[in-house]
Amino acid sequence: MQEKNQPGTFNRELLESIFRTSKKTIREYVWEIERNNRYKSARQDATLGVVLDDRSRLIDLYEACLQQDAHIRAVIETLESQILGDRYMLAKINEKGKYVKDVRETQKVQGSQFDKIIKGIVEAKLYGYTLLEIMPHTDPRTGKLAEVNIVERRNVLPDQHTVVKRQGIWLPNWNICSEAYRKNYVLVNTGDTGLFSATTPLILAKKFTIANYVNFSHTYGQPIIHGKTVSESNNDRKRLAADIANAAQNKVIVTGLDDGIDIKTFTMSNSEKIYTSLIGIVNSEVSNMILGSESMAGGMQSYVGSTKAHQDIFRERIEVYRRYIENIMNEEIVPRLAAMGYISSGLEFKYSNRIEMNNEDRIQLYGLITDKYEVAADEIEKEFGIIVGKQLNVMDPGGGAMGGGTSSNGRHVMSDEEYYKRYGRNRGSDVSNFLMGTE
Repeated sequence: MQEKNQPGTFNRELLESIFRTSKKTIREYVWEIERNNRYKSARQDATLGVVLDDRSRLIDLYEACLQQDAHIRAVIETLESQILGDRYMLAKINEKGKYVKDVRETQKVQGSQFDKIIKGIVEAKLYGYTLLEIMPHTDPRTGKLAEVNIVERRNVLPDQHTVVKRQGIWLPNWNICSEAYRKNYVLVNTGDTGLFSATTPLILAKKFTIANYVNFSHTYGQPIIHGKTVSESNNDRKRLAADIANAAQNKVIVTGLDDGIDIKTFTMSNSEKIYTSLIGIVNSEVSNMILGSESMAGGMQSYVGSTKAHQDIFRERIEVYRRYIENIMNEEIVPRLAAMGYISSGLEFKYSNRIEMNNEDRIQLYGLITDKYEVAADEIEKEFGIIVGKQLNVMDPGGGAMGGGTSSNGRHVMSDEEYYKRYGRNRGSDVSNFLMGTE
């Protein structure tokens, strides 16, 4: 715990919050939406000194769903995999209007603390708001940002631009719009209750459905062992039932000549289909809400064309997230980092224009490019991890493809163009098969 606050910061570890993320119901969600509606209806008449925009119990609902539902957790992991990593850079715009990457400055923003900033911005779309705390000091070992924190959302009143020390109690508090805290705190507020407001009731209904499905399976899902005997004696019938019960452990049972044993299982009933259908609908809606496509969250499509259509929608949705991150970065984060002296001024945060493709499409694209243009060996090694030598199908100054001509023994060697006309495929197509086999 910090013993002394740095100038322009408050000790976030002293914030007092109450966490209630168990046994949540749709009724609680309805109450919180009604409370938020009452606040929005009266906020034009509100004055400072009263806690109004308190979303702590709504955050409890959001986090309960995120903790207890594996599907939405997997969807968020898929989203983060598309926005983190070596996909972004700090760059300057040259006289031709193109972004030129600054390698040295880009290395400063590729670390665990900077990933927190990007995740916090994306979470603002999900939760509705995020308050980022960027500490001005750097790590002496790495030279990168030493500490970035996401302030506990239960203590943040986003529309009132205030952080309260105790959840739900106005004093003491800190106004993050004041000059003292503006340099180190960034409030990313979307102005609504976030995408989780649409997924939360679905997940709460799914939890109720799964609980009923488990009870249904315990009652009707177990097979029944049916024993038949010709004896009318109750003792014989009880003895057969006991032998059947013991056979589960002993693996041996002896019956009379006319006795019979069979196992009856229940086929999938309409009631069971209702449960599984509701669960599938919820998973599909959650994926569509966050990623724009259920296929990209693990859903199966019936034909190839459907999968490609979902991939296009997924890429467009990821592009929207990236554009939102770029705007927040260039408007709020980068100017603060430059004012701290952490990065140089005049830089912009930019995601690379690299096309996101699967392995097969990427190999086909490189096959097309290398057939028309000369590609540096470093680019092939960076993309596929394979060290290559001189490119064989580069056009020479005379207009012919290098590789065509006469060999040392006097035999004519076909150019790549002649090879393609004769065999209908590019020379070295087996290399593509090798690349695909390494995946």
